[in-house]
Amino acid sequence: MAKPIIGITSAYEREDELLNYHRTTVSIDYTKAVVAMGGIPLVIPVTNNKEVIKEQLSLLDGLILSGGADVNPFLYQQDFKTGIGVVSPERDECEMIVIEEFLKTGKPILGICRGHQLLNVYFKGSLLQDLRYYPKDILQHRQILHPNLETHIVNILEDNNMLFELYGKEIKTNSFHHQVIDKVGEGLTVIAKTRDDVIEAIQKKDHKFLYGIQWHPEMMGARGNTEMLKIFKKFIEASMN
Repeated sequence: MAKPIIGITSAYEREDELLNYHRTTVSIDYTKAVVAMGGIPLVIPVTNNKEVIKEQLSLLDGLILSGGADVNPFLYQQDFKTGIGVVSPERDECEMIVIEEFLKTGKPILGICRGHQLLNVYFKGSLLQDLRYYPKDILQHRQILHPNLETHIVNILEDNNMLFELYGKEIKTNSFHHQVIDKVGEGLTVIAKTRDDVIEAIQKKDHKFLYGIQWHPEMMGARGNTEMLKIFKKFIEASMN
């Protein structure tokens, strides 16, 4: 059986030290996780050419929406607030087209960190632009330690999803974010939270395989955490069917 081709979205970055130097980048941890679990990674560069995007997506069996810059608040009808980080309008435009077109295929989608948040925004949800706006005591969600270090417990709320199947009622994860889901998008179900009630995973239950995950399983998996690689194994198995 042929290995599934897994698309991974990328960042559009400007290099401050080099005049007018722009580049496509994505953490190698995503490709390592895909390769380790039997997939063929294909990085998708940023473009706003819809026809090019459609041709790129036609090659794919599954899609990973990777982490990166903050989602533009204008996409969920908010002005910029204190605490917002770097945004990438070019990437936002591209990935909104990518989501719209790839949803038509019915093929598996896995959103990680920014990708998790972007899925929520695509389905008409919103974000808190910074954890300073979170209405209760908050855990440390933006660790500055090793990427594979477990820093908090994620409680899995339902039994009818991939995470419960793999890990049961809870799992220890890393955490690298300063924004969180506020209003949940239409048709999405919250399936995991931390002890401070931050939403850590969402699922679209009427889709074959559509999950958003707030932590970074690819970082942990690429550094030896085989339990986290199981998420990618499930995703790639779904991409083969």
